Amino acid sequence: MTTSRPRILRLTPEGVRDEMTRLDVDPEGSRIMQGKASHRLIRVDALDLKAALILKQDMLSLGGDVALRRDAAGLTIDRTPALIMGTSLQIGKLIKKLKGQPFGLGVLADSLDEVVKTLDSSRRFVVNGRNLLENGKTLVMGVLNVTEDSFSDGGRYIDPAEAVARGLEMIREGADIVDVGGESTRPGADRVDPKMELSRVIPVIEELADKGVPVISVDTTRALVARKALASGASVINDISGMSFDKRMMPVVEEAGASAILMHTRGRPRNMQDNLSYDDLLAEVYSFLEAAVRQAEAAGTPRERLCVDPGVGFGKNVAQNVELIARTGELRSLGTAVMVGVSRKAFIGSIIGAEVTDRLEGSVAAASAAVLSGADMVRVHDVAQTVKAVKVIDRIKVRVN
Repeated sequence: MTTSRPRILRLTPEGVRDEMTRLDVDPEGSRIMQGKASHRLIRVDALDLKAALILKQDMLSLGGDVALRRDAAGLTIDRTPALIMGTSLQIGKLIKKLKGQPFGLGVLADSLDEVVKTLDSSRRFVVNGRNLLENGKTLVMGVLNVTEDSFSDGGRYIDPAEAVARGLEMIREGADIVDVGGESTRPGADRVDPKMELSRVIPVIEELADKGVPVISVDTTRALVARKALASGASVINDISGMSFDKRMMPVVEEAGASAILMHTRGRPRNMQDNLSYDDLLAEVYSFLEAAVRQAEAAGTPRERLCVDPGVGFGKNVAQNVELIARTGELRSLGTAVMVGVSRKAFIGSIIGAEVTDRLEGSVAAASAAVLSGADMVRVHDVAQTVKAVKVIDRIKVRVN
């Protein structure tokens, strides 16, 4: 009898369990082996060289490995990044070995333990006391720009009545959150007067809240606008600066018990595309967002009420945007929900050769890829089409590793 050609499997931990069941593996053996079937790559930055060398030896002794800078072996550097490679079972044993060791390895053990538990636990984004992610459904945020100059729909919903009608339509189409913005943050955009921003967003937020829209967010970087929006019925602040443009923003969020979305950007909208050079794109985005999350926590807002956004299109080129989407899942290590906004953006037009009015298919494809990569929420203009797409993606993603 000829054996069949081997297959390389791509399965989630749940998929591994189901595969062993199909193979009629002993249940106790299946439980023990599941940790061997899940492989992890964990990056640690700026690790003390002594700690890094001990870490590598410990992981080698467990059958895994740790990649270090090439000059680490020559002892000519003080610190090095490290890439830990091993199964879930090996990582668990490593954590136990590191506890109590010198050179900061005990602290690293606690941090590794926390990150692993975060990845293995259910996702949370708590708004108004309710976890919006409790059923595993990908959230869809509808974009409602009440501006004259937004890159896609500027001027279309400047009339409050038309804006409210579109917001209600988004809810009927399946949006979980309506995101109201009164200042364009497209590349090259100039600031608008705070009074103008307020006059645009507050009437719309008030009317949407009066009509029973359950979750409203306001897209702003100003604490003044955020405070009045929260008092008018919004419950989420969506800040493209990660609450770095206005230092009063974090206290406003904490005082209101609101939730917040922290996005990565570099520079201001008027100049954010001037410098697109990164030494290490993911490391820099991750570091920025980690700092923003820690500052928000220090101000009193817990991680369960925070969401991070890698800032696709904000200070990035086409290749960088694609990399961020492909590696979205790495941001889950921050212990927050993850949102990605790709809708109708210029990088999609560059890829498919389409103007902003003809980017529907590309937008849905990019949003779907982000969800498969690890996004908990997508921010979109085309709500109805995206809601249908992510329903299908949600059924698939639980099976794909």
